[in-house]
Amino acid sequence: MNSKSAFWSFCKQIVKVSRPFSWVNTAAPFVAGYLLATGQMDIGFWLGIMYFLLPYNLAMYGINDIYDYESDIKNPRKDSIEGGIVAPTERKGLWYAIAALNLPFLLYFLATGPNSSRIVLAAVVFLCVSYSIKGLRFKEKPFLDSINSACHFVGPMLFGLVHGGSTNLYTPILIAFMLWGMASQALGAIQDIAPDRSANIHSIATYLGARRTNSFVLISYVISAIIVAVAYWPLGLCVSLLLLAYPLNVAFFRKYRSDAQSKHYRRSWQNFLWLNWLIGFSLTQFILFFTDPLNLGVRRWQAVALSLALIGLGQLILVAYNIFTLRRPKKLPTANELPSVSIVIHALNQAENISSTLLSAAGQSYPHFEVLFTDLGSDDNTLKLAQGFQDSKLKIVDISQPDAGWAPHAWAADQLTRQANGEIVILVAADTILLPNAVAAMVSQITQQDLHLLSFLPADQNKTLAQKLILNQNHFLLLGCYPAGIIETKHPRINLAYSGLIGFQKDALLGIRAFEKIRKSPIPEMELARQATAAGLRTSFRLASDVATSQNHATFDMIFRDNLTRYYPALQFNMPLTLAGVILGSFLFITPGVGLAFSVVAAPSSTPLWLGAYVCGLLPRLLVSTSSRQGVLGATLYPITSIVTLCTLLASMLHYELFKPRWQKRTELE
Repeated sequence: MNSKSAFWSFCKQIVKVSRPFSWVNTAAPFVAGYLLATGQMDIGFWLGIMYFLLPYNLAMYGINDIYDYESDIKNPRKDSIEGGIVAPTERKGLWYAIAALNLPFLLYFLATGPNSSRIVLAAVVFLCVSYSIKGLRFKEKPFLDSINSACHFVGPMLFGLVHGGSTNLYTPILIAFMLWGMASQALGAIQDIAPDRSANIHSIATYLGARRTNSFVLISYVISAIIVAVAYWPLGLCVSLLLLAYPLNVAFFRKYRSDAQSKHYRRSWQNFLWLNWLIGFSLTQFILFFTDPLNLGVRRWQAVALSLALIGLGQLILVAYNIFTLRRPKKLPTANELPSVSIVIHALNQAENISSTLLSAAGQSYPHFEVLFTDLGSDDNTLKLAQGFQDSKLKIVDISQPDAGWAPHAWAADQLTRQANGEIVILVAADTILLPNAVAAMVSQITQQDLHLLSFLPADQNKTLAQKLILNQNHFLLLGCYPAGIIETKHPRINLAYSGLIGFQKDALLGIRAFEKIRKSPIPEMELARQATAAGLRTSFRLASDVATSQNHATFDMIFRDNLTRYYPALQFNMPLTLAGVILGSFLFITPGVGLAFSVVAAPSSTPLWLGAYVCGLLPRLLVSTSSRQGVLGATLYPITSIVTLCTLLASMLHYELFKPRWQKRTELE
């Protein structure tokens, strides 16, 4: 390796060792402290950010990696975003890098700050070194490890306050932040209980055990949020609501009570890493807005309204692009030999819709097809209504109870597909009405474009008030908040199916055992395309409001129950992503209505700008409503309907993580 390559390789190693994914944990506290002290973005502000990004983290984590080499090479979490591995031959160079990057900043801060900031800086550096260095190794002393680690993050904030000359140290914030830091270190230690004990490494988690450490972490996080809410009411309440994401993450894992299950806390720690970015960014925006370092005054509110208007226009462009890209080809040539088709329908408590669904399926203009239907144990009249049909094409099929580990809908789709006689199988949701040409349109596209799987998105038949207010959101989330058209065009291999109307080549999907791979999914139709593309099969997704209509549930209660089981799985059971959707959605979709109402009452001069923001948010929804053949009521009242949707998303997360656990029917040690 030449000297230039060696240099760049060493630079990459420095960055990796410094854990860039965690830089925000130290830079953001400094930003908060400095802005609270000065409200300015001066030279001290920018140099502080630079220092608490790379140099400080390189010292903190680099020294740790130097002295933890023997345990790091056995730890699967290392050599990733959670740090590099520093071989003995690399230690000398790393020491030089730590000194070279830290000393210039330290000398500047010592020369320019008051005595109080010099004392704080000295303490910050000592605690940074003492955590890992031989002879001290505070990281191996239970409870002291949590206290020391917390100081790594509280220290930059305290330094920002005193270096900025603040006479108010915001003691409640520092206490709350200290509790947060201790809890966070203890949470990370739970996942390492087994390897730490085998290596005779002591920590708060090895001392307390998984169950009691979880309790310590949960209580510390909750007290931290309460302190902020009470001490800085009412703005503190907004901050504390964001901070509740941390105890919520811990609460999800209280089911793992034995130390043998501590490995499951790996997912909790991964959630924590992403939550730091999400919550840290949100808090930073909150502080920037209310400290107003740019002295914008009332123009801050106007800037927010303008930003929302521009975002709304951007969504309008995205919706138009998605609709144009995903429209169904209208004039595909007819295939010479039409394959046989099996329409497969399974239902659970769909008495309100099943009759029209079966009638439309049996009434297809396609020359040779069959309709297979099975009931999944409905306690209404679904099965009786289906049995009342007198049509030779309809077959009522009894299937066995699902095997262990299978979700009912995935099991039904698999069993019906295996019994289907058609070369092409079309899965139809029990609430979907097919126009007479629907099967012909789907088969034509599959055969002419040589697809293995095709997903159609039907129009929405929204008649009741509940449907008009709520269901409008589902299509908007797909077409206005997701680049479905770009993915379909540029990256089809990560394509999904987004509806309950899917056609596929039977042998192709059975050949890759697609249903078995999605057997645990509560929304198997979304996962089928994922498995197909992963196996190299060709898939496509199209809008099809002209060939099918989804009737949907009619009441608020039934719509809520359906969305409850679908939203969180649709986000791959990803807690940080779910909370990001809730936080960002609240800002984008609720703020225009709140801002408009507030401006009408308290700031009439800003009303035109906020009205513009509201209208810009409305336009993409109206376009989606037109494309999906929905009413405009839900689109017009989108701040209210967005609240319902976001609350349902949160409820869906709690439903799976707490109230209807995904670990149900699994062994305790699985």
